[in-house]
Amino acid sequence: MSSDSLPSDVASALAGVPPWWADGAPGHLLTGLEPGLEGFLALVRLASVVRDRQEQIARSRPLAGKVFAGMFFDPSLRTRSSLLVACAKLGAEYLDLQPDSSLWTLEFTDEVVMDGVAQEHIREAAGVLGRYAQALGLRAFPARGQWDRERTQPVHRAFAEHAGVPVVNLEGPMAHPCQGLADALTFQDLLGKPRGRKLVFTWAPHPHQGLLAVPHSALWAGSSLGMDVVLAHPEGFDLDAEALDQGRALATESGGALSITHDRDAALEGADLVYAGSWGAVTGPEASRGGHADAVAALRDWKVDTDDLRRGGDAFFLHCLPVRRNVVVTDDVLDGPLSAVLQQAENRVWAQVALLLTLMGNRSS
Repeated sequence: MSSDSLPSDVASALAGVPPWWADGAPGHLLTGLEPGLEGFLALVRLASVVRDRQEQIARSRPLAGKVFAGMFFDPSLRTRSSLLVACAKLGAEYLDLQPDSSLWTLEFTDEVVMDGVAQEHIREAAGVLGRYAQALGLRAFPARGQWDRERTQPVHRAFAEHAGVPVVNLEGPMAHPCQGLADALTFQDLLGKPRGRKLVFTWAPHPHQGLLAVPHSALWAGSSLGMDVVLAHPEGFDLDAEALDQGRALATESGGALSITHDRDAALEGADLVYAGSWGAVTGPEASRGGHADAVAALRDWKVDTDDLRRGGDAFFLHCLPVRRNVVVTDDVLDGPLSAVLQQAENRVWAQVALLLTLMGNRSS
């Protein structure tokens, strides 16, 4: 890709993204923390610029001839669709791999006798795909009851180890980097200058044990922007301790703050943004299915309604989607003027356009 094919402001913003990889090494994005604070903010700036210049970029097709391979071991609507759209806008091809029909059952353990169910080793599978595509994307949710192992995102790291090209986490156990980038762009859209403004990320009830990836990435995004980030959740629904430490470090570096409370009403006071998420406990009695169901039954008042938004003086509402209406949040919030969930989902396209330009252009070689 030649920067001459891009609008000048896009080329300038792209040049402003510092590489987070060593010379000759792939630029993996497995947590979203790899670019560091400076790199993350530069990617958000690039996403904003490419959105403004989307028609010119679509005409120039800067990634024509390049291939992005996407693998979804778990369901996806927005991530998969927005990547298809992002590739189309850049002129890249999207190789759609469905594990149930496109991939053999994979073995991830080294020095193993493969006389069981697995028919192909990750070394060959990832290595071959790395020769077909200039970048790979992967979604793989965690196995329940194995958080100490799953928090290291072993499936994503196995692909990254053997692919030889950038591997992007399209949601894993620990993080959802593309959602975090889109969230940061949305925070800026809604608030102009997010620094010092209050973002409340609140747990909300859900019949199933949701993942920790989006809460982690959203907290990191708000902390990176220098916001006053407040995490509100019932006792027993703690996020990963290391992820919280990383959020605090980003907040310190950016001039923001990250605090945690179990007092939902106090947290919502003065909020500029209310971001709801649902996740299950990874330890304690709430971690079992029965324990989760019992806890949720007693915590239905954590559902977001219009009164919650008014506590902050008409706070905007955010959610990564999909969302269960009248369980997580009421209809009148989702359908009301303060709901930004569709804008938030649209920004996934521009965050991923920025990421693909960075990883699949000539700066990734």
